Amino acid sequence: MNVLFGTNFTVGQTGHFAYIALQRMGVNVIPFTATESAPEGWLVTPPDVDMVELVESLDTPAPDCLFMVESSTGKPFLPRRIEELKIPTAYWLYDNYLNFRWNKEVAALFDYVFFAQEYRVNQAHKYGRKNVSWLPFAADEVFHRNFHVDRDIDIGYLGSITDQKKKYFADLEKNGLKVITNDRYLSYDEIGQFNSRCKLVYNILARRDMNIRTFEASYAGALVVNQSWIDEGCAKIFTDGQSMAFHSFTDAADVCKKLLANNPLRERMAANAEKIVASGQTYRHRMEKVLKVLERGVTEERIQRSKSYTVPVATALTCLNRDFKWYDRGLENLRVAFSRSFIKTTLYLLSYAWWRIWEKMEKIVWSFGKAPV
Repeated sequence: MNVLFGTNFTVGQTGHFAYIALQRMGVNVIPFTATESAPEGWLVTPPDVDMVELVESLDTPAPDCLFMVESSTGKPFLPRRIEELKIPTAYWLYDNYLNFRWNKEVAALFDYVFFAQEYRVNQAHKYGRKNVSWLPFAADEVFHRNFHVDRDIDIGYLGSITDQKKKYFADLEKNGLKVITNDRYLSYDEIGQFNSRCKLVYNILARRDMNIRTFEASYAGALVVNQSWIDEGCAKIFTDGQSMAFHSFTDAADVCKKLLANNPLRERMAANAEKIVASGQTYRHRMEKVLKVLERGVTEERIQRSKSYTVPVATALTCLNRDFKWYDRGLENLRVAFSRSFIKTTLYLLSYAWWRIWEKMEKIVWSFGKAPV
């Protein structure tokens, strides 16, 4: 299969590991990105490249499908005319708790869309995006593996450090527990090597997302102590007391102390989690699912959406979002949507506004003791 693969390339992000997994599987990957510092062999395109023109210009074998992965680079990346392609298309979006407002809109442009957070999948279905399914984060089978080194770190944390996270680390330190963090950006096998040194990995979530640390640390043989207030999908993969531990901030010190004092229990739970990830939660497993779904071909639903007001209004709301700020393109698509159906576009915008209010109320409710970070 020839896969046209798009992401805003950044070393160590989900799109990068998805690309590596496809290559290891022997898939012919045709990668493109708007990132100028992309590796050799990547096509560097404008962030709003015309997809129809791009496909027609390729010298390589014609792609059988388009697969894109979200990338949190801070730079917008949304090609034009995706909905007009004659090949099946898919998009993997993972910051669904933070970006649900536009994630659910851009889903209209593709045949198949994957969200990493199950709760947001359910919300997308209620919004009318039936083409969205669940595809959680994963671990890389080479870079994130257990390196079997001495576990000389009692509690570790690998990731960005905010003032709020520093507060939680300080709370643990007041109880005699020091959290060792990375002092620089780690990538490739440095991630697995760091986590392999940890007995526990103390995890803090952005709102409720089951984040990438959940899988990377588990695969390296560290026991993850996750927030108890986490996406519902976590319980479908890991089990409290058997393959994962949970904290609610106020009891985090007690949870960690008990696990550090009970080596057999901690090691058994960590081994269970490592096996779970190895047997079904790696990027290879994720890409196998994506390719299997893409084999279904172009959907009639996507064809119908592309001909109606739905795609232009969804594109408009995506482009007008603060993560894109493509106002000219957004207004252009909004005019197209109104020209196709003024009444239905107006009703769509009213529905969008209601969901926007709901999201704001949701955030307010979550802020009471739940510490969205």
